[in-house]
Amino acid sequence: MSDQSKPKRRWVTILLFVSLALNLLVVGVALGTAYRFKGDSHGKAPPGFGPALYRALPKEERKALRGELYERHIQGAKMRSQGFTALQTALRAEPFDPVPLNTLLDQQAQAMAELQTALQEEWLERITAMTGTERKAYADRLQKVIKRKTHRRKPSE
Repeated sequence: MSDQSKPKRRWVTILLFVSLALNLLVVGVALGTAYRFKGDSHGKAPPGFGPALYRALPKEERKALRGELYERHIQGAKMRSQGFTALQTALRAEPFDPVPLNTLLDQQAQAMAELQTALQEEWLERITAMTGTERKAYADRLQKVIKRKTHRRKPSE
């Protein structure tokens, strides 16, 4: 009986060795990829324009902006829910027809464009209402947001 157990141990040993080798290979590829792009300009990209403009607003202004656009957000959530239902129906249809999917994608893009336009208008109204001193303070906060986001993305740090 002890003769039969030795081959099983060899298979286990070989299997563990192969597993370890594959794990080391995956880790090596991941580390090599990270090292390859270390210090590359990909990590120095500034944050998104819209989020940076929003984050630089004073907390009270951000809260007010969210409140003013809340109804639009609720309406958009309902439309997205209906859109996903239509998406499921279109994806399961036989024969498949890409036209309803294209229409749905166009509708979603239009809704996003309308939301962005509304956000831009609200933001611009707030900036226009600021005094020169408030706008300079806003510009300083915006610069800090951009610097902080750019700094965080550096892979070498």
